[in-house]
Amino acid sequence: MEKIKEILKKVFAEKIYLANRVYYCILFAIPIIGVVLKNVLLQAYLLGKNLYTPAFDLAIKETWKYWLIYIALILIPLSVAFLFKTERNRVIYVYCWNFFFTLLICLDLIYTRSFFTMPSAADVYIFKNFSGFDGGEVTSLICAYDIIMFLDIILLTLFIIKFRRRVVENEKVRKTILRRSGLVFLLAGVAILLAIPLSQKFGVFNDAKENMFNTKDAAAQAKYFSSLGFHIKDIKELIDENINDDITDDDEQLIETYYQWKNENLPDNEYAGIFEGKNVLFLQIESLESFIINQKVDGQEICPNINKLINNGFYFKNIFEQVQGGNSSDADLMYTTSRLPATKGGTFFRFASTCELNSLPRMLINRGYDFTYHQAIRGTFWNYKEGWSNMIGADGFVGSESYDMSGDKIGFTLNDKDFIEQVLPYLKDLNKPYYAHVVLNSSHMPFKLSDDLKELKLSEELDNSYLGGYFQCVKYVDTQIGNMLEELEKAGVLENTVIVVIGDHTGIHKYYEYSLEEWYEDYPFANVNGYYTVPLIISCSDFKDSVADEDIIAGQIDVMPTLSYLMGIKDDEYMMDAMGRNLLKTNRSYAIYRDGTIYGELTDEEKDLVSKSYDISETMFNNGK
Repeated sequence: MEKIKEILKKVFAEKIYLANRVYYCILFAIPIIGVVLKNVLLQAYLLGKNLYTPAFDLAIKETWKYWLIYIALILIPLSVAFLFKTERNRVIYVYCWNFFFTLLICLDLIYTRSFFTMPSAADVYIFKNFSGFDGGEVTSLICAYDIIMFLDIILLTLFIIKFRRRVVENEKVRKTILRRSGLVFLLAGVAILLAIPLSQKFGVFNDAKENMFNTKDAAAQAKYFSSLGFHIKDIKELIDENINDDITDDDEQLIETYYQWKNENLPDNEYAGIFEGKNVLFLQIESLESFIINQKVDGQEICPNINKLINNGFYFKNIFEQVQGGNSSDADLMYTTSRLPATKGGTFFRFASTCELNSLPRMLINRGYDFTYHQAIRGTFWNYKEGWSNMIGADGFVGSESYDMSGDKIGFTLNDKDFIEQVLPYLKDLNKPYYAHVVLNSSHMPFKLSDDLKELKLSEELDNSYLGGYFQCVKYVDTQIGNMLEELEKAGVLENTVIVVIGDHTGIHKYYEYSLEEWYEDYPFANVNGYYTVPLIISCSDFKDSVADEDIIAGQIDVMPTLSYLMGIKDDEYMMDAMGRNLLKTNRSYAIYRDGTIYGELTDEEKDLVSKSYDISETMFNNGK
């Protein structure tokens, strides 16, 4: 009888042991498989034509060889679960980690849809930026496929509810799990990560051999190392920057080589200083793209008031977008200082308090110019106020704190009609000469305008599309610009004034390019063939000519030197600080796009030098320059 009891006890114990092993296998398998698939889904969005429709086939093709790395970075933190003595605490830990992974990937996706880059730890205040968006714009950043992100959490929850109480703990089971499983998880994760350099040596990652550890592209880093891996690498690089922030001799040589090559030292021409002493009204238009200039939709001119300015001034069509994580704030930086932004995080967040740059507003203020800046946002949003006052060197920021913001919103902030009405008194009160920088935001994505504000008569199908919405928003902003200039003209404020019009970055092609293909046949001008450019218009009523260079390829950093040249500022005052070139005095046609692609005609040696320009700028930022 005792033998039978012993046998039954042993059998029962083995069953308990087996049941627990199965339970824990499933408990850990769900989040491991789930997180891997969520990383693949993230890449399906990032690698596809748009950020709202996942390209699963492309994602699997591009990422399958990196799945072991994804698993390794899950196994290591999950191995800690086996240190807990009770099953309850182990379950809570696994559940929390799964939720954390999911939240991290979702944040990366939503942030990328909004700002077109993944969030960096460099921006410790990035969450504050979302407070500037209303519910409608936030929901526009979410699509039906995103629910997939939470399926494993739902499955894990149901599994725990149904089976957790059937698990019987004993010392043998706990010790076995602790001693074996935890160690296996940890060693497997570490071994996989240590094997990456060896795998590269044997050609496993041939497609990423050069870029895997060196690329600045956040999306590429997430593809190689998963979302978590990207953030770990991001934090490590930031720490390394803070530790190793001294400029080396090689850095100094590279910077010197770049500026020696960039500065062409050409003689002045007839445009030198033709606007010296004049006022400057700088109109920065949200998401204004080049393709829409001088175009009509169904016989209706989209932006007649902007187009009119070209008749008395300079027009450059191919100004390539160069913003990074700071998006619109990066545009402010480049247009005023001719410095490329940091590739990680918002430059105003990271360096506004440590870098004082030479800028066009600073140089004009030193010449006695009055200055004012207007945008319907808080001064803390993207750290605009400190960026302008310290980095750019121009006090005079007037934000939403000074306006009545109770009017209807378009995009993420106050509509431009109500905004301009409140800005006009400030502009009319300026002392001359002045530099006024005004940002108009009603053409911000998701490009939705109420029916009573729509001026273009479009077909119902087009009107309900993103392209039609973009047309309507740009038309609305153009109307407000026309009214604004008319009011300033009546008040005598525009006399002797240079008007600059430019987009902060691209819009419809930046956020919703996937939606445009069906419209290319009817509106071929919308097919820009990968050219992500904004228009630059520099206009003055005294200038009785129209100089339109639609062929030269340039970047956003080229605006400041060009405008400085027209304003009579000598080359030696800014060209050793500016990373861009004067478009009115150059023999070169090129630009480095935000993703590192170089457009234009350069030799291989020149392309190699230009490809390092973002690194050069960041090196100087890190050293307070």
